[in-house]
Amino acid sequence: MQVMTPNTNSRWRLLLVVALLAIAVISSGVQQRVAAKPEPSPSPSPTNPPTPYMPPDQATNGIWDMILQGTDKNGYTDISYSVMKLKDDGNNVSGVWLADKKTVYVVSGTRDGTHLTLTLKRQDKPDVTAGSIDATIDGIADMVGTITLGTVETPFQGAQHSRVPPPPETTPGPQESPTPY
Repeated sequence: MQVMTPNTNSRWRLLLVVALLAIAVISSGVQQRVAAKPEPSPSPSPTNPPTPYMPPDQATNGIWDMILQGTDKNGYTDISYSVMKLKDDGNNVSGVWLADKKTVYVVSGTRDGTHLTLTLKRQDKPDVTAGSIDATIDGIADMVGTITLGTVETPFQGAQHSRVPPPPETTPGPQESPTPY
């Protein structure tokens, strides 16, 4: 059996007092941090920007990045990229299609609303019709349709990336508050 001496008893008291003080300091710090958090504030939902609009006679004008999706002689999908430059004057459309590095077609035809009916002639043989384009302008920056060269019809889509509106502005999130973690 161990007998408590006055020296041992005072150590236990001192240790108990230090432990109680530590608990008091820690709990008061937690209460202060919890009380310091700001109240949530309502913020408006982001709004969608208005849809841009451009009259069809202006939408036709410009440089179109073309993506053609044909099939090769083995029946596999053959994707090709090209550029078409168009000018709309009233309902008359003219321009050039740079089909590849060696082939340039002269484009001419008409626009009826958003529908284009165009004729293709090779630049080196302007008297011979090489094909046609049947397309629809969708909005201010997209065009879809078919290009017919000889007897081969190839679906395509065109885009004017310079006309695509910028993304809507982002709104800042809620304010961060310091946390103990």
